[in-house]
Amino acid sequence: MKNDGVNYIDDILLKRESATLEFKAVFNKDSAAKVICSFLNRDGGQLVIGVEEGQKVVGVRNAEVIAQELQHFIISEIVPEPAVSVDIQIVGNKKVLVVSVWQGTNQPYIYKGAVYFRVGASTVQADSKQLAGLIHNESVRNQRWETKSAIEVEVDDIDLIEVKSCIEETKLTGREQNVPDNPLRFLEKYGLYKNGDFTNAAVILFGKEPIRFFPQVRVRLSVFNTDKTGGELLYDKVFEGNLFNSIRQITDFFDLAYGVSSSFSSDSWKRTDKLAFPRLAIREAVLNAFIHRDYSSFSSRIAINVYPDKLQISSYGSLPKGISIKSLSEDHLSIPVNPTLAHIFFLRNWIELIGIGTVKMISQCKDLGFKAPVWSQKDNTVHVTFPDVKVPFNYNEGISEGISEGIEKLITITQSEGINEGLSKGITTILKDSLIEIVTLIAKENAIKASEIALRLNKSYKTIERQISILREIGAIEHEGSKKAGGYTLTKKLLELLGTKK
Repeated sequence: MKNDGVNYIDDILLKRESATLEFKAVFNKDSAAKVICSFLNRDGGQLVIGVEEGQKVVGVRNAEVIAQELQHFIISEIVPEPAVSVDIQIVGNKKVLVVSVWQGTNQPYIYKGAVYFRVGASTVQADSKQLAGLIHNESVRNQRWETKSAIEVEVDDIDLIEVKSCIEETKLTGREQNVPDNPLRFLEKYGLYKNGDFTNAAVILFGKEPIRFFPQVRVRLSVFNTDKTGGELLYDKVFEGNLFNSIRQITDFFDLAYGVSSSFSSDSWKRTDKLAFPRLAIREAVLNAFIHRDYSSFSSRIAINVYPDKLQISSYGSLPKGISIKSLSEDHLSIPVNPTLAHIFFLRNWIELIGIGTVKMISQCKDLGFKAPVWSQKDNTVHVTFPDVKVPFNYNEGISEGISEGIEKLITITQSEGINEGLSKGITTILKDSLIEIVTLIAKENAIKASEIALRLNKSYKTIERQISILREIGAIEHEGSKKAGGYTLTKKLLELLGTKK
């Protein structure tokens, strides 16, 4: 549970206890649970264990064991299940625990039959007035755009394979217990399916064609030949899929541009390889744009603009209340504009609860020799600019950016034609990422052998053989030449989908 080497505890230690921050010198599950419950019922907050009130660090012994113990205790004892992150931070030779809590999306939260509330820097048991306020606030929160019912949407409009992949990843992360196996029960548990209706959040997260219902889900990625938006467009792509697919395709664009042969997954993006570009920082900026976007307006948009000397990501909507441009460069309380969306990304381990994503971005850019990203806000749009990130994409190849989308289309075609329906339906998100890795490598190398693919991707030969078999069945690749001298290439069918001739 140690956080990717980013140390933000120094910023916290400069602060005093408040409605959103409490220090405890000694670990006590019961005491910690009451504070966490109170944060859930107010504005969220951070509980730091191993630090006295005067900011004297005493540390926590067996921090790793206690962190896991506390995480499981909170998930099992507070109802409804909360989104809580327990992180280990190091101060000198001592370890402290930082428990980060979002404002609860299903207030009131209860611990051992009682509702706890935050009053100033104190945790108290809620009185009748405070309890009534929580119930009222919950009814107001249910009017958020993401929680409203999408009445026209039917179950056939939802990508249940993506939902199942989300269930698998949620179980692997261990961030919540009692995760339903049934897709509809899963969506129901997390507020995405209510009284027989899917919510707006469910549609943009898991919809097969969310653009049919919400045109504002579009994302535009443009490449210009000058440092101004009015310059000639070298490349222009609009993504219209659900959030997960769009994010995969966008991150594929940058991976492929820099020659990194792996698609988006929570694990692959955590690698610590020395890269030629701030991969994690760009990923974080893309995720932030999707999670904090104002989807309630049909003019809502995300624009990703690549210039010769910089990269800029812009998202429609304002910063969350209490967050300033200045605070983005330091430890701050994470306040998602769309908490339901954010919770699902958290369950899949695509984001953290703690408000250090922006701190991570700065840290990685500096570690790789890039300038720190710069945030700005204008005309109800938040911009993050990477001043010296140059994207060396070969725009004449006309193939790399569309591989993910091409595989998606071939799977859909295979399903519609009834060719081995069981196979195509069994292609999970994780498997799909592996297939994209193989196709990306073949696109770059051409006529490459299975043994070489296994070696390059660090996978077993049998695994690669199985995945090649799937790719051949859906019509993505074919073997050319003799068994000894030949290799795998992309099919004419896939190349046509990518707009490229063979």
